[in-house]
Amino acid sequence: MNPTNPITFSLAGKAAIVTGGCSGIGLAIARRFRGQGAQVLIADRQRDGARVAEEIGAQFQLADVSIEAEVAAAFDAARESFGQVHILVNNAGIQPLGVGFDEITGPLLERTFAVNVNGVAFGLKYAGRHLVDGGRVVNLASFVGLIGVPGGTAYAASKAAVAHLTKLGAIELAPRRITVNAISPGTILTPAVTDIADNPEIPFIKRRTPLGRLGQPEEVAALCHFLVSDEAAYITGQNIAVDGGLTTGWTDYDLVPPANIQKGRWVDDV
Repeated sequence: MNPTNPITFSLAGKAAIVTGGCSGIGLAIARRFRGQGAQVLIADRQRDGARVAEEIGAQFQLADVSIEAEVAAAFDAARESFGQVHILVNNAGIQPLGVGFDEITGPLLERTFAVNVNGVAFGLKYAGRHLVDGGRVVNLASFVGLIGVPGGTAYAASKAAVAHLTKLGAIELAPRRITVNAISPGTILTPAVTDIADNPEIPFIKRRTPLGRLGQPEEVAALCHFLVSDEAAYITGQNIAVDGGLTTGWTDYDLVPPANIQKGRWVDDV
């Protein structure tokens, strides 16, 4: 980046792969990239993904990110369509929240890690092989990978792993000036949340989030846009929460000051 040039955050001339880009946060990211001039390939396992991609002017590749060959095929398709690939957003994931240790099973752990962790690792592998020098990788983690939550056995552990893979990827790809960062969204108003009738998570999060509301997919996409821009060239290995302050701390903690505190001072031996 030339510091004398105006800051535009333009993505014109860039090509991006967005996994899991057919809905929710992934779709918001893909749509924002297209709006900023990037060519986009959505890699998703949804069968109607081609229709969704066409609506925003993106390419589509059917892919399950837990299968290495399908991640590799997504890169091949993007390179064939665009010539080069500058950006990878590892967004695809599954969300088995509400399952604690007592109910966890081997198959659920295996599938969660296969998609959420292996998919990111495979993405980093092929990003290292095929992204241009100075490229960008953004991994989608989660606030539950930053704090402990009941019923988060598989999902929270997988997202904590994504945050650490981000650091490892940043170190390995730094010699080629490829940055690797993570975003940890709070509870975002995506179909995974809003499609649950009378979802108790919504009022729960509103009460405990300092900003008093849930997030919008576009707010996550905005940070992702910055992280893949030329202006973010000196940021790598970071995990940034977009959560309305949820991971900052409790908004409610009823305490009664001890008798030792008198008129704003501490008094010993009371």
